[in-house]
Formats: sequence, C-alpha cells, structure tokens
Amino acid sequence: MADPVLVLDALSAGYTDTPIVADFSLAVPRGAIVTLIGANGAGKSTLLRAVYGLNRRFGGRILFEGAEIQGLDPAARLGRGVGFVPQGRCNFPKMAVRENLELGAYTLARAAARDAVDRVATMFPVLRARWTTLAGNLSGGEQQILEMAMVLEAAPRLLLLDEPSLGLSPKMLHQVLDTVRAIRDGGVTVLMVEQNARAALRVSDTGVVMELGRKTLEAPAAAVLEDPRVRVAYLGGAPDEAR
Repeated sequence: MADPVLVLDALSAGYTDTPIVADFSLAVPRGAIVTLIGANGAGKSTLLRAVYGLNRRFGGRILFEGAEIQGLDPAARLGRGVGFVPQGRCNFPKMAVRENLELGAYTLARAAARDAVDRVATMFPVLRARWTTLAGNLSGGEQQILEMAMVLEAAPRLLLLDEPSLGLSPKMLHQVLDTVRAIRDGGVTVLMVEQNARAALRVSDTGVVMELGRKTLEAPAAAVLEDPRVRVAYLGGAPDEAR
C-alpha cells in the first residue's frame, strides 16, 4: 500500500453523549480516492466531520502525514493540509463566481490569493466561463465544482468530500465525479462519502462499507462493486450495464 496520508486509529466520534462512529480504523493511501458507502445513519458524514474536527471525539487518534491532529481545531487542520467540502450548498449564491473564489482564498496573503484564484480557474474552465455569473444561478454540478475549487485554493493534500452528487442529474453526477478523479490525478488524496455508491466506486481506488458506525468491509473498489452482499444492500441488486 502507498504511504498513508491519513490514518484513523480506533476513532470514536459523535455529537452528544453516545458515539455514532465507534472504534473505526482506516489508512487512506496517498494519491487515492477512498469512498465510504453505507445506509443513511451509518455514520459516514460523522466520520468526515470528525476528521475535520467538527464534532466530539470520544477516543482514538487521527494522524495526518504521520502527525496527530485530533487536538487541532478545523482552521488548524486546514492549515496543515486537510480540506473539507460539506454536504449541501456552501457557496455565496448572490455573489459572482469570481467573488466566491476570492472569498475562498481569504486565508492566504494577497499575492498568494491571486495566484490561487488563477490556479483553480485554470483547473476548472467551466468556472472561468461563468466568471461573472451569480453562484446561485449556476447548475447544481457547477456549484459543486465551485465549492471544491474554493477549498482547493488552500492547496490541501487531503480533500474530504461529503455527498458531492447530492441532488444532481445523472449528467451532472458524472461531471462532478470526473472532476473528483481529476483532482486525485492532480495529486490530492480524496476521502469521499457518496450516496450513488455504484458511480462513486467506479472512479475510486478503494471502497469502505460502514454499518452502524463501524467498518464492515474494506477492499479495492472493483471488488466492492462485485461483492454480492454489497450489490444487494447498496447497489440495487445485480450490477447494471456500465454507463
């Protein structure tokens, strides 16, 4: 396995007095897309939020590039190189694409911010083409790409993505997942939660199944796609034809 960029060691996390994620261990290889799948309420989003420091940790360790980060706040984790795109729209809908990207670079010095805006605009030509369009007038897929671009301005080495295809048409779903693959090919490791398990696993290197806050399966994504139990529980039965 490639050198892990993220290691979760017996992590337990939640929001009140009872852990939702329990005793969860995972090593995310550098340069990979790892996708978490499972039923609603399995703890997938809670796990991502725990990695970013947005909920309560009951126990266990979170190591990023070999250093423990469980004691850091989210801003410090971003500064270390961990980026997070949460579920749902998280842009500024009444501001233009350009203005959103400028706000996304707020943690950077002025010259570095200009360079970051130019870099992501080059990376995602669809954003350059919509430069003066209000973010709220973009398609759902374009808004998701914008939100990923805003986080990428901080040059994270690990990107946490929570349900990037939520509410998207099939065409936009594939556009967004192709963008995720391009982000990985650009050198950023991706840990993703995705409701469309079949489509996500097709662009992933590793699939992880969660049930009731625990890991029940971890395998190469192609093997997870062919696992009979996974097909029945999460992929709608027998595999369909590739689209």
